[in-house]
Amino acid sequence: MAFLLQSMQSFRVRITLIFFTLILLIIILFIGYYKIEKRNDNFFEVVNQLNTINYNFSKSTVNFQASLLYDYEVEDNFDKVRNDLGLYRKGLNTFKLELETIKNELTKPFINTHDDFDDIIDDLNSIQQSALNNKILDASAIKKLFDAVNTNHSKLDDKLNSLLLRLNQEAENKNKFLQYNTTILFILMVIIVLGFTYFLAQRLTRDLRTLNLKMKNFNNFNEEPFISNIEDINRLDKTFELVKSKLRELESDLEEAIKISEYKSVFLANMSYEIRTPLNSVLGMINMLKQSDLTTEQQIQLEIAEYSSEHVLQLVSMILDNSKVEGGDIQLELTAIDLKSDLSKLVKVFEFEAWDNRLEFEFKFLADENQKFLLLGDLKRIKQILTNLLSNALKFTNSGKISLTVDQTVGPDDYQIVTFYVKDTGIGIPPDKAKRIFSDFENNHLSIMDYYGGTGLGLIASCQLINLMGGELKLESKENEGSIFYFSIQLKKTLNLERELPVSAPILKNQFDYKFSVLVAEDNIMNQKVIKFLLEQQGADCTFVKNGSDAVKLFKILDFDMVFMDIFMPEMDGYEATKLIKHTKKYSEHHIPIIAVSASAFAEDIENAKKAGIDDFLAKPIETQKLKELLVKYTPRNTNFN
Repeated sequence: MAFLLQSMQSFRVRITLIFFTLILLIIILFIGYYKIEKRNDNFFEVVNQLNTINYNFSKSTVNFQASLLYDYEVEDNFDKVRNDLGLYRKGLNTFKLELETIKNELTKPFINTHDDFDDIIDDLNSIQQSALNNKILDASAIKKLFDAVNTNHSKLDDKLNSLLLRLNQEAENKNKFLQYNTTILFILMVIIVLGFTYFLAQRLTRDLRTLNLKMKNFNNFNEEPFISNIEDINRLDKTFELVKSKLRELESDLEEAIKISEYKSVFLANMSYEIRTPLNSVLGMINMLKQSDLTTEQQIQLEIAEYSSEHVLQLVSMILDNSKVEGGDIQLELTAIDLKSDLSKLVKVFEFEAWDNRLEFEFKFLADENQKFLLLGDLKRIKQILTNLLSNALKFTNSGKISLTVDQTVGPDDYQIVTFYVKDTGIGIPPDKAKRIFSDFENNHLSIMDYYGGTGLGLIASCQLINLMGGELKLESKENEGSIFYFSIQLKKTLNLERELPVSAPILKNQFDYKFSVLVAEDNIMNQKVIKFLLEQQGADCTFVKNGSDAVKLFKILDFDMVFMDIFMPEMDGYEATKLIKHTKKYSEHHIPIIAVSASAFAEDIENAKKAGIDDFLAKPIETQKLKELLVKYTPRNTNFN
């Protein structure tokens, strides 16, 4: 009994009991409705049976009368008349038995039809008696029998029709009564459901409403715990109190974090001031020394000191700038810039630092020497990004080479697409961590921290800056081989742009004398623009897709003379797409050349490309001369290339 009382305190038990009680009431109502409907159906069945008896009796009587006339007057066959008379008497007995059965059935629904059935049965007895009295068959007896049957049949038919009319009216009344009961049952069910719903909403949720009010008054930490008769609500209240306690702790931690962040900002500002002040003095003294007479060796040493000092100053600025970027407090400042000239000093600083670390440093600036113009961009932020990336490359490279490549060869219309590549031969990053490096940077570099004693500088800030400029920082890396960080940005050419008259580009035509068609699979929009510009300069007609799956589908539908396939793409990479293309019927008939395009040009990548069936490999940044050589090599035999 104690267990039962304890169970009743559970909200779920109460709800379950009420639910099953409601279901039981509905079942009882449906059983009552079913019994009424079944009783009414039995009544309709009896009425139909009586209709059938009336029809069969009338048909039997008419047939018997016709037999009397035909057999006697036409054939004068008294034996046939006797035989028909016997069959008719048997039929009358059957009708009497069926009427007795229906009479007994109709007494069950308490319908007073007993006298009506007795009259009908008496008429049947009269007809039967008339048939028995005519033992000697002659013309007079047959005529007398015919008249008696005809008279009694008319009377019996009238009585049966009257009884049927009465029973049909009674059936119609019962049908209306059933519809009325159905309506009452439906209304009763609605009232019961609404009543139980109201009871649940008011009685069972009373404690829930009280608890909800307490939750709304969330900031009242001095409120007493709520006590309910329902154990589940008590558990909810305890959980709510625990959440309040945790939130108080979080608020305290948040206040502490805000204070620490404020201290960090103050510290960075003070550090910047304390470092910049002596650095300015150092740089001032260096400039003064440069004005004096120095030997060649002293000039070299002074130049190294100047670049090193500027590098320290640049690192201090970079730390402050990264902090601002990560806090979202940054705006681009566009000015006219000449990248080759403006980046020369930055490159020189990293050349000396690489030399100091016994590393090779390579700088390439790819541009069309015939075109002279400036670009509108934020040079400070571009330098900040490159400083971050080059500092990381130096930090994580023990031996080998570091290279910076700036590709400024693509310039459609009034814009210039500039792509920056920072490549090193350092420790590299495992593929699984490389995919998450920008989203969870701190966790993915724990192993690098353990080995080098620090993390990569400003990758998050660099990503945000590149995104602000409309580009995307991308990474391709091989563990223990090295990494390539690269990004493309679109910069507007200045109004004082000096253009030379365009030189007609060589037009590629295939053997059917229409423009050379190229399918390019590349997921990066900036890279698409670069490849499109370079290929269209050579007269190609480009069609782009963003992944290997789309490349396979489009290859099956359209005709192409060549395919340029990026290696690393979403959904399906270039290796898998190449394998699927080479298994198509179209490729087996035409052998369309497939060229891999990737910034990851390690030996392993080139070997994997060969295994996948790729015909050749084109490394990013794309060199125009290398591209021309591949186009000449793989164009159809009848192609004219100038």
